[in-house]
Amino acid sequence: MKTFRKLQKVAIVVGMVYGLWLGCNEAATDKDSISGLMIVALSVIVALSLLMPDAKQEESL
Repeated sequence: MKTFRKLQKVAIVVGMVYGLWLGCNEAATDKDSISGLMIVALSVIVALSLLMPDAKQEESL
């Protein structure tokens, strides 16, 4: 399970960096900007899913 969490953390960082780079590039087209926004949004969803199970476990204690 620790390996899966480390993989999630790496995916979050890579997704955020690549999404922001793709969306903020000077030569970015509209499709590039939208793709960058989608990658960042998916990274945020992965980050939230990483945090939510911990919150549910704390409530049950």
